Amino acid sequence: MASGNPRSGHGRPSRPLGATLSIQAIGKHAFRVGGQVPGPLGRKSRALIGYLAISESGEETRDKLVGLLWSETEPARARASLRQSLYELRDAFAAVGFDGLATDTLRVVLDRSRIDVDVWAALDAATKGTPHPALLQSEQPIERLFEDLEMIDPAFRVWLLAKRQSLADRLVQRLETALRGPEKPLADREALARALLNLDPTHEEAVRALIRARAEVGDVGGALRIYKTLWDLLDEEYDVEPAKETQELIAAIKLGQTGANPAAPSTTPMVIEHQSAETGIPRHVAAPVPAVEPRRPKLIVSVSAFDVPPTSDSGRYLVQGFRRELIACLIRFREWVVRDMTLAQAAQPQTDAGEYIVEANAVGEGEALRLIITLRDAATNIYLWSEQLNVSLSNWFQAQQIVVRHITTALNVHLSAGRLTTIVDRPPDNLQAYDLWLLGQATILSFDPKNWETARSLFQQVIEQMPTFAPAYSSLAQLYNSDHIVWPGVLRDAARSAQALMYAREATRLDPIDSRSQLCLGWSHAMVKQSEQAKIYISLAHELNPNDPWTLVSAAGCLAVCGEHERANQIAKHVLQLPLAPSPLQWAYHVSIRFMAGDYKGAVEAANGAGDVSYVPGYKASALFHLGEHEAAAAELRRFIEITRKRWVGADPPTDANIMRWLLTMVPIQRPEDWQRVRDGLAGAGAPVEGLAHHQW
Repeated sequence: MASGNPRSGHGRPSRPLGATLSIQAIGKHAFRVGGQVPGPLGRKSRALIGYLAISESGEETRDKLVGLLWSETEPARARASLRQSLYELRDAFAAVGFDGLATDTLRVVLDRSRIDVDVWAALDAATKGTPHPALLQSEQPIERLFEDLEMIDPAFRVWLLAKRQSLADRLVQRLETALRGPEKPLADREALARALLNLDPTHEEAVRALIRARAEVGDVGGALRIYKTLWDLLDEEYDVEPAKETQELIAAIKLGQTGANPAAPSTTPMVIEHQSAETGIPRHVAAPVPAVEPRRPKLIVSVSAFDVPPTSDSGRYLVQGFRRELIACLIRFREWVVRDMTLAQAAQPQTDAGEYIVEANAVGEGEALRLIITLRDAATNIYLWSEQLNVSLSNWFQAQQIVVRHITTALNVHLSAGRLTTIVDRPPDNLQAYDLWLLGQATILSFDPKNWETARSLFQQVIEQMPTFAPAYSSLAQLYNSDHIVWPGVLRDAARSAQALMYAREATRLDPIDSRSQLCLGWSHAMVKQSEQAKIYISLAHELNPNDPWTLVSAAGCLAVCGEHERANQIAKHVLQLPLAPSPLQWAYHVSIRFMAGDYKGAVEAANGAGDVSYVPGYKASALFHLGEHEAAAAELRRFIEITRKRWVGADPPTDANIMRWLLTMVPIQRPEDWQRVRDGLAGAGAPVEGLAHHQW
């Protein structure tokens, strides 16, 4: 069978002799081989080739293709339909001399060295500092990726919408790098800026580049028209004004000050208000604005614990929910990494990057709860910004936008309104329902089995009040997928797993570019033994939010139990390089990731960080046995059984055999040999595992 040849985006692989398949993916797609159109091809066949063409490797399993293109078809019929599509493709390609498609009983491969795809060409060109023509011909070109195939299957649509977002983000990042690089000729700068604006019409850095380019050639009228277009768009769509830097640039051009190099970073001190530690009264200080280098290093934004009055239990979950959602917003910016100081093991991160600390104190009660937020430079203790906000559901999203926008402004990071609105969600239709969801999230994150049903009830109430609120569905999917993990003695159940899958599918239907939805959909497929489909959505979650430690470690955990050990390890190691100390729950993921990869020493080390979370001591006992530490393994097994017996809530008695059955059916391990290693280690430590088999639940 031919093997795939992944594209890195940094160059084209060597191409053997033979016909080339050219694929136009942006807009109405088209396939050509040497000027000939292969076909006619059915829509599912075209979608199959399109998926392989813009996947990272160019190859896929038959099971995954069936789940992606025939998700609502009975399995036997779906596999037959796939065989028919492959026959149709082979016949059509043979007629035009293309032999780059190979199949066997398990996989389908499109030879990446034998195809030209406009999307990959656009990424290559952007890496080299040039916009591809496809990005200059229409607005929001990536939104038109395979637009005529979007509705062929719900699963394909979910994948396609998320993939568009991921590709657009990658293109924007590379074009921004090119625009900020060494000085280029006027025409090149204008082309880069126009490509960026086609991808994001509110990209203010691109607008400023166009304005400067027009000013350089004396076209002041053109510069003003560009500015007015931006002003009107921001006013009509987002009810905001252009950034201060953009307004100052256009003011300078109106005054004829175009020779003062408006592209130069500002070094003028700005007046910043911060809170006096002694009196609590706002006062003003002058602080230098950090200059922006074209290739600035990563920054670290550390979020400290938010202090809440001990008497304000009613407002505690609201403030802590605000903090969690603020971290989730900040994580999605690629200009920095985020550090949760409540989990940090050291006072300072081990990095040369600058660190800035977000701190907050809450005062008052209920609707009168006031949050005083400050941002300070960790090295100099200079306060860059502070704000006093009334935190309530009615102003939640406005307050969040203020915090995120002011942090980015204080750090002098280029930010477009379009990017901000994708990071800070608009208010939901029902703020009372959102309040219930926040309370449910606070409950589920405690991982306390006593409150599990309370969280379920809260999420169901949210759906009743706000049926289109995607996070409520993904939260319910997460909860149903975790019932048997949180409750010792409760076994995995087909009905609960099917319910989780239903909720996860609805979450991705409502919001396919929410990484949480994709992550839950991936785990939900894994729980029902559909590991190939799980990998699709786990990969999308990773692409959509590659900076969130929770998304990364959970994605790695799912990939590990699905048999993708090398990739899972790569992601998990990257997580540990971030300036964040893993929580015990995050370490629990590392236990299974390392165990599945055969790293038993690493699994034991991770277990020491995870403590006694659910299955962790059991996996530690198995790992110790594989390391040859038999006495320690037996002792850890006895400790695990004792802990689990005290927590037991299952209907069956907590005998040693029933505890082992619960443990060995808990995790949806795909490969029998991986599951067998867990079982063998437990058996060696003295556990009764007779009669237990892989996927026996």
